[in-house]
Amino acid sequence: MEFAEKLGADSAAMTDADSLTLRDHGFTDREIVDIALVAAVRNYYSRALHALGVQVDVASGLSEPLRSALLNER
Repeated sequence: MEFAEKLGADSAAMTDADSLTLRDHGFTDREIVDIALVAAVRNYYSRALHALGVQVDVASGLSEPLRSALLNER
């Protein structure tokens, strides 16, 4: 989650160290690419929804932490 948060907040500050941290947690290079792409797409999608003022439908049955993370509630 820290990787995704940093990507969303300040992607220009990302370095090889961020990817190495994921590798240290056991992720493969392919998985790291997947994580980066999914986080980037989610960031893009969220910004587009915010720009258009669209309310997000949230699936029922999500845990409160996941629901809050998806809705960016803090």
